[in-house]
Amino acid sequence: MDQLPKFGKAIQDIVGPTFALYTPLLQQNEATIKSVQRETFSYGSHERQKLDVYTSPNPSIVNGRRPVLMFEYGGGLIRGSRNLPMFGDHLVHANVGAFFALKFGYTVVVADYRLMSHGAKFPSGGEDIALAVEWMTTNQVGEGVEPIDLYIMGNSAGGIHLSTFLLHPEFAQTRQKVLSGDGMRLRGAVLLSVPFHFAIAHESRTDTLEAYFGDYEANAPLGLLKAARKAQTPLDIVKGGARVLVLNAELDPDDEILRPGIDFVKEWLLMDDVDSRNALAVDSMTGHNHVSPFAALNTGIDQEEAWGCQVAAFCDNIRKFKPRA
Repeated sequence: MDQLPKFGKAIQDIVGPTFALYTPLLQQNEATIKSVQRETFSYGSHERQKLDVYTSPNPSIVNGRRPVLMFEYGGGLIRGSRNLPMFGDHLVHANVGAFFALKFGYTVVVADYRLMSHGAKFPSGGEDIALAVEWMTTNQVGEGVEPIDLYIMGNSAGGIHLSTFLLHPEFAQTRQKVLSGDGMRLRGAVLLSVPFHFAIAHESRTDTLEAYFGDYEANAPLGLLKAARKAQTPLDIVKGGARVLVLNAELDPDDEILRPGIDFVKEWLLMDDVDSRNALAVDSMTGHNHVSPFAALNTGIDQEEAWGCQVAAFCDNIRKFKPRA
């Protein structure tokens, strides 16, 4: 972690050296990472609509419920996989599943989604999350018969897709299925280093953004939040009792992540009802850059893994209370 500042903040510059730094740390813990039971399932008909389920050997049961954490990785809308073979021999993202399964008793779901090379176009990212959530409501996820506290964490582009699922009216029906009842309940969402808008993004991203979003001002997470809060306050996710954590890295780029994050939080706080304000939490990952957090889990180094403990604390505090009736 101490070496990260010298890599800079520009995302295109830090990926290679950051993974080169963390790969040997993950390789040292390969046996631990691969000790967690992993099963692969299809949640849709497209070749990319697959997910891995990491089952905790000791599920954490609170209030008669067990936790499931779904993780959506990043990749700029054009790359990414639930296992990255080029870094640490398929250990990256498997390490995320193993970390929360072993340390906190969570069943972890890591899902692929369609990239632009597969024809992805807004709101396809939200569609893929909705399909995966629908699959989880009708299939056993991990071991145990207890009702499920569901958390979804989206990193970077994965956070764009998670925001689409949480805020776009097209997915209201699926959201409602997990915001009510005694079964699987969406208890929280973690928006991890998400580019909430692109008003000050580097011009090199323009073609990709226009190809995916069309109108990327309206369809970016900030634009969706503006439309959603004007249509309904509190939002349906707030009414259902879910909470949202905006979590950025200390070394995230200002133009693509930090400033848009501030604007998203300001927009959220325009909803001045108590439930909406209480539903939002904001935190920072000390010492990390844009891509180091997920690479740092299961390195066995406390300060590297601290952000994962922040996420678990956010989720576990919610679990102390039963879902809203």
